[in-house]
Amino acid sequence: YDMYSPAQAVVGHMYVRKHKPKFWESTARFLHTGAALEDFVLERIKYQLGYPESALDMLDDWSILDGLELYGLGKDRKLKDYLMSVGIDVVSKEIFRTGWCEEGRVPAGFEQYAHLYDTTNMTLPK
Repeated sequence: YDMYSPAQAVVGHMYVRKHKPKFWESTARFLHTGAALEDFVLERIKYQLGYPESALDMLDDWSILDGLELYGLGKDRKLKDYLMSVGIDVVSKEIFRTGWCEEGRVPAGFEQYAHLYDTTNMTLPK
């Protein structure tokens, strides 16, 4: 997926609900695994994104590779091209291209979506 920051919200998320557990709290409650499951999922994502500490020769649990052909990153472009386009360096763990988010600028190469960044006629919810 491409990342962009439209001028008007298209999706909302209610992060706080009184007396309701967050995802990471309910995982432990219902599956009795908590941190182990979260660590497993995080390790899988880091492997897919190419984090050095999650390289193939560093894996403790090879089962994180199960189903990657079904739930992978896709084949439309190389991971390094995507990471470069959004400005993420997984080796240094730095983000170096944030203007599209901080300043509401259209990311390079995504000018066809410029209308999504136009705040001129934006109506905010009351």
